[in-house]
Amino acid sequence: MGKFLWKTSLLVLLLFFGVILGMQYANKNMKEMQGYDDPKMYEAFAVEKESEGEINATVLGKEISTADIEEKKEEMEEWKAYNAISSAGKGISNACTGIFQGLAKLISDE
Repeated sequence: MGKFLWKTSLLVLLLFFGVILGMQYANKNMKEMQGYDDPKMYEAFAVEKESEGEINATVLGKEISTADIEEKKEEMEEWKAYNAISSAGKGISNACTGIFQGLAKLISDE
């Protein structure tokens, strides 16, 4: 049994190593097929801090600054959006609390 486990784990390790090497090889060849090496193309998320203290981020090639985030935050505060799921959860929670408090009073009174 020990030999079987040893051989199986060795085989799994060898296959895992082969998959990792294959992924690395495929990535290298995909970069070569593009014909150029653009470092920004491979970054899904990049953050740059300017000297003025502002932070600019790039997410999948789209520029986002702290001013944009603050504007969106203000818009969300103005909307004061009603969240139906949250309200339903609060209602269910209050109902369960009432039921269990009633049961606790019923049990403790006897």
